[in-house]
Amino acid sequence: NMLGKTKAIDTVHSFLVDTLATPGSLAVAMNTDISLTALTTPTRLTNIVEEVAKAIQVSRPQEAVQHYAGVNESQRQLSKSLKDWGNAVEFDLVRSTLVSGLSGTTAKMAGIIAAISKASNTTAHTSGTVFSATILDGLMTDNCTNSNGDVATELLVGGVMKRIIDSFTQKTNVVVNTPNGLVNIVRTVTTYETSMGTLTIHKHRYVDVSGTDATSRVLGIRPEKLKVAYLDMPYIKDLAEGGAYTKKAVYGSLTLECRNQDS
Repeated sequence: NMLGKTKAIDTVHSFLVDTLATPGSLAVAMNTDISLTALTTPTRLTNIVEEVAKAIQVSRPQEAVQHYAGVNESQRQLSKSLKDWGNAVEFDLVRSTLVSGLSGTTAKMAGIIAAISKASNTTAHTSGTVFSATILDGLMTDNCTNSNGDVATELLVGGVMKRIIDSFTQKTNVVVNTPNGLVNIVRTVTTYETSMGTLTIHKHRYVDVSGTDATSRVLGIRPEKLKVAYLDMPYIKDLAEGGAYTKKAVYGSLTLECRNQDS
């Protein structure tokens, strides 16, 4: 939800990334012609549009009988499908890896983790390494160096890493007296301020997936550099019915723009 939205116009979505010159002196001598400098052109990046669908089929008798939910069964299943569709999109926006869709394969976009990954801005620690404030400070220093100061502002972590980050500062067991006389014990960290910039910490359910990821992960992003590009906005589609049932699908297609990998 923190990412901006834009429009895709083709199944292979292209977008441009431009760069500024490396900072340096541009001093010129008095009373001389000004020398021309070589111009650069934008780099064209692409991502694949992914089609996402969740279909349901509810029999006519199931719609007719009374259920504890108290609503029409097809409407209840459709409501669940809308939530499932949103969860699936969020999952792939974070974790999907690029699949071209050729030779009968299902096309998939490169999600955030895959799209931002370069040798200069990602690192993997040896399994068993305990995450610490020192490691995060080092990552932010590398981020600042590689992105010319245009650093990540949001840090997405799983539940385990969130608890470790909560132990970074001296906020642990600080007692806060509230006006109504209640006492709260604050054990959480919502922002982490480093020498290179301030991070807002978010617990995200798909950064680490139990049983899939061998080690935990921290994902630093700058939201204005990422956009969700919709080719077909999500809608409810009626599917062909050949019997006494209701058949529908939630459908949409989209991809991810990564406008600055270094940030």
